[in-house]
Amino acid sequence: MKTTAKKKSLNPSDWEKATLDVIAHQGVSAVAVENIAKDLGVTKGSFYWHFANRKDLIVAALKRWQSDDKEVIKQEIWSIPDPHERLNAWFLLSAQPLQSHLIYATLLADRQHDFVAKVLKEVTLERLAYLQKSFQEIGYVEGQAKQQALMSYSVYVGYLHMAKTLHGKFKDSNNIENYAKYVAKQLIPA
Repeated sequence: MKTTAKKKSLNPSDWEKATLDVIAHQGVSAVAVENIAKDLGVTKGSFYWHFANRKDLIVAALKRWQSDDKEVIKQEIWSIPDPHERLNAWFLLSAQPLQSHLIYATLLADRQHDFVAKVLKEVTLERLAYLQKSFQEIGYVEGQAKQQALMSYSVYVGYLHMAKTLHGKFKDSNNIENYAKYVAKQLIPA
């Protein structure tokens, strides 16, 4: 009696997560349906059950990243009632080796694509709003809070750029955490 191997069944989420992994490490231009299918152990044909084309896959993956990022910030940052502690948590979270940070840094270089620029702008504005609100809660007036949020976010983006440029050189997590604490101390009033 002949047995047939059970075919691997994937859902859109599987494709989106695999795409985000490619974006994080190689950029949007490296997203190739054939290669992702191979990595997932399926044929390219199974891709078309879920997506019309490569762009649809990338857009769906970016929406997933945006949604997941929002959820992490909600759970890890906004769950902290004290704004000083919340801002400190923001800086510590920004120094953790999360895939979301790699994706953001990579997307900065890929923003020539309209669909990438749109999501990148939305994520940036959301994060700036979170920071501004926290700075307002510790006593800054709106204009000052906005400037402090911009400066803080600029440090974050600069750190991501530096970490991506010096890939593999920041292996000592204690140094990274100490750096995040130092930055927080400089930017968050006591």
